[in-house]
This record gives sequence, structure tokens and C-alpha cells, in this order.
Amino acid sequence: MKYTSSLAERTILAVNRLIVATMTSAWITTLRHQHLLAPPQQDHDADEIGSLQERSPAADDQLLH
Repeated sequence: MKYTSSLAERTILAVNRLIVATMTSAWITTLRHQHLLAPPQQDHDADEIGSLQERSPAADDQLLH
């Protein structure tokens, strides 16, 4: 009887480890997926750089002269 309970206990522990590993993998996948779908955060420096890049070369020439 002791052998049966030991076998059952080891089986339960193995199933618990499998469940924990599966849940951890699913959680990590979800976090990665959310990170990929999250809108990019913009700061003020990025907005200024973007507006400078949108300016035409002709506008740059007018600023230099």
C-alpha cells in the first residue's frame, strides 16, 4: 500500500510541475503578445525629431539663407 501512495504522490507532483510549466509558458507568451500590440509610447523628443524629418529640403535651404 505504501508503494501505491508513493507512486500516486510522484504522479501528482509530476502533473503539478507540468501544469506550472504550461501556465508559465502561456503567461510569458501573453506578455510578449501584449508588448508587441501595445501602441508605441511617444515622448516630446521623438515628436520633434519626426517634425524635423518631415520638413522638405527646400525648407531647409530657406532656413540657411
